[in-house]
Amino acid sequence: MTHHDKGSFEQGVMVDVGPGAGALVIYTTDELQREEIEISPKGDDANRTHTDVLRRKVAEGFVNAAVFGSLAEGEYRLWHRTLREPAEVRIISSEVTELDWR
Repeated sequence: MTHHDKGSFEQGVMVDVGPGAGALVIYTTDELQREEIEISPKGDDANRTHTDVLRRKVAEGFVNAAVFGSLAEGEYRLWHRTLREPAEVRIISSEVTELDWR
C-alpha cells in the first residue's frame, strides 16, 4: 500500500470472472474515496456485502473505483448514502461490468 499526500491509497485489484461469475467496477469522484459501496442480490436486500472506493492506478493515470472482483451472474442492487434508492445492475458471466458514478 502506498500513501499519497491526500491520505488516499493506491490499490491494485484482481478479478475472477468465468462461467457463472462476473465482476463489477464502479468509477467515482474523489469525494467517495474510502467510502463503502454495498451490493446485494436483487430480492435479498439483507444479504449485503461491501467494498471500499480506493484510488487505483490504470494505464492513463489514476481513478477512484470500487471493485467487486467476483459476483455470481445475476441481478443486484447497489447501496450508498448518496443514492435515494438502490441502483440496479446486471452481472454477466465472464464479463467485467463498469459503472461511471463520476
